[in-house]
Amino acid sequence: MNPLDDPRSQASLLIFEVGNSHIATATCIKGQIRTSERFAYDQIEEVVEYASKAWAALPDNLLRAAVAGSVVPKVLDPIRRRVAERLDTPVLVIGEDLRLPLSMAVEAPELVGIDRVCSAAAAYDKIRLACVTASFGTAITVDCVNDEGVFMGGAILPGLNLQARALSDGAAMLPHVTVEATDTVYGANTEQAIRNGIIYGAVGGLREITERYATELKVWPQLVVTGGNAELIHKHCGFIDNVVPDLCVRGIALAYRKHFAPFDEEP
Repeated sequence: MNPLDDPRSQASLLIFEVGNSHIATATCIKGQIRTSERFAYDQIEEVVEYASKAWAALPDNLLRAAVAGSVVPKVLDPIRRRVAERLDTPVLVIGEDLRLPLSMAVEAPELVGIDRVCSAAAAYDKIRLACVTASFGTAITVDCVNDEGVFMGGAILPGLNLQARALSDGAAMLPHVTVEATDTVYGANTEQAIRNGIIYGAVGGLREITERYATELKVWPQLVVTGGNAELIHKHCGFIDNVVPDLCVRGIALAYRKHFAPFDEEP
């Protein structure tokens, strides 16, 4: 069968993204992300209930498939088992059942977080030129894809909230703060100083890392950000091109399609 004719490449999808702090579920119909919901780790039964309703709502005139991308195997495993039992269909996992959606120029592709790979793939699929994806979640990851669509690697930093926690845990006189904008350049008190240091430091780190990628690429790449703190960083950062909250979910859907239609290069 010609890969482009494989009907599985056009399946309606039930998607699970298991991140470091949440479980996201979504549906994808004809390449478009539709419904989406987030759950905590202790809401496995709620995830299964939501998945059951979402699965039933997918069009019955197309094939259906369940697909997952995960960086937390111990959370994915019960979801995978319970959903498969409830829906009587397997949950296909990227990196196990499905190939990675990008060529990888790194030492151990299997050790790179699926969220990083899927986010980078989703950005490149739209831009089709060198790009940088930055995710501001539990960790901050800043990854680079070259003009040929090859994942070159990236950088990993502590996330904003991890930085705040580390300061309060490691310094006796520093309080734990919620990271939020202060709307002032100078921190007039300790809390403001911590918030400014974390936010402006993240912006500075993002700029420095992106500039170093640009030097290697010999072109300034488009910069796409995602993650729970993406909008906060975007407010303080004038060189971000796009904020895409569901970038990883889009990448999971793309990984499924590319597995069954690997030569489909339509932008």
